[in-house]
Amino acid sequence: MYDVWKIRYKLHNIRVEKNLGSQKLYVDGVLQDEFIGFAFGSRLFGKLKNEDGETENIKVSIGIHCLESKCLIFIGEKLVYSTKVQWEG
Repeated sequence: MYDVWKIRYKLHNIRVEKNLGSQKLYVDGVLQDEFIGFAFGSRLFGKLKNEDGETENIKVSIGIHCLESKCLIFIGEKLVYSTKVQWEG
């Protein structure tokens, strides 16, 4: 099972990759966090600079439900991407 989620957040490209052996978070092509091993759920963390030069935290939650991978991406406290919203839309 290999999943990739890509979003554009303001001036940044965020990419999350999940396969059977690892999960990775990239921001603008730079690896920011990686989980190695098999898990039914995990969290990845990163940072980006906004247009004011301030650092914003990224949190990614990845889980498996009914053999489908789900991904949530938060910038600060705001949900900016959800596979659930994508499926319902």
